[in-house]
Amino acid sequence: MNVYSKRIPEIDFGRGLAVFLMMLVHTLWMYADEVTQAESWLGYVIHFIGKGTAAFLILMGISFIISKNQSTQAAVIRGVMILAFAYFMNFLKFVVPIEVFGTMPENFINAYGWESPLTWPQLRYIFMTGDILQMAGIALILLAVIRHFVTSQWGYLAIALLIAAVSRELSGYQPGVDGLDYIARLFFSNHYQVYFPVFPWMSFILFGMFLGRMITEDQGTGAMFRKMPMMATITLITGIALCAYDFEYHFGNFFHLGFGGVIYLLGINLWLFLIIHKIIQSGIDNPATRFLFFCSERVTSMYIIQWTVVCWGMGIIGFQTLNAWQTVLMMPVVVMVTVLIQKIKDVTPRLLKNREVKPA
Repeated sequence: MNVYSKRIPEIDFGRGLAVFLMMLVHTLWMYADEVTQAESWLGYVIHFIGKGTAAFLILMGISFIISKNQSTQAAVIRGVMILAFAYFMNFLKFVVPIEVFGTMPENFINAYGWESPLTWPQLRYIFMTGDILQMAGIALILLAVIRHFVTSQWGYLAIALLIAAVSRELSGYQPGVDGLDYIARLFFSNHYQVYFPVFPWMSFILFGMFLGRMITEDQGTGAMFRKMPMMATITLITGIALCAYDFEYHFGNFFHLGFGGVIYLLGINLWLFLIIHKIIQSGIDNPATRFLFFCSERVTSMYIIQWTVVCWGMGIIGFQTLNAWQTVLMMPVVVMVTVLIQKIKDVTPRLLKNREVKPA
């Protein structure tokens, strides 16, 4: 098996599943009321599902290693493009409904401690929100350099563990220089302007690169999946033990993790990867699995679309207004609208091309 030329279906399935689950998570976050989020069965289930965010990054790391294109320049360009998409998404999510449509609910603005109309510094603050795309773009640029100089799977593992280990100590670091403070938040944030700081979240991509190198060295996924139950069990038990010992230090909150929280999420997502492997082995082929592969092929696009749909939808639904069952009913609506917009996006270039008048 040539891993550089053959797609690994577990990666495509897992990536598509991650995108689909994020639609459910974001629907809960923005539409469900506080009681539903904190005290209902739906809140507990969706918040647990949200822990699968790390799976997307692990799979990204595997793909980064097994990709046929190992060019450092190409990876850097890709990272810059993802950063551009990240801030374009913020423009669509926040600036358009606030400044263009005027439909953003006032209680969403109030959640920041502000009132409408927003000042320029406030609008700039919300536009500069750090989401997972910002982290992924920065990480790709850094990892392109790391991959150029480090080729050993154990080197990737060592860097991943180092980043996870120092993240809590560096959390909240600010140099106290205007402009540089924002860059520092992208790397070391401990508050909610940046949800996914590079430290520790880049460590999950490096864990994926460790697995990817295992695949390339063994010329297949067999050895990785044979070893994965032990890796998943050890990391999960270690992570649980560390979080139980000092929850505030090792976990704190989902977005700004310490070492134990990283290891705990790694264990959960390795087990998820094993479950996906079993599903692929079973040969299941139905509309649900085909839908996940559809999502996988359009990860960045669908992520931007679904966030835009959710945020624009607040102009109709409101911010955190729905009970549990109302939120459940909204989830397929968000998914269907996202898929519809994606399909329109897919066919539009072909329609435009077909309408071009050919010269006589």
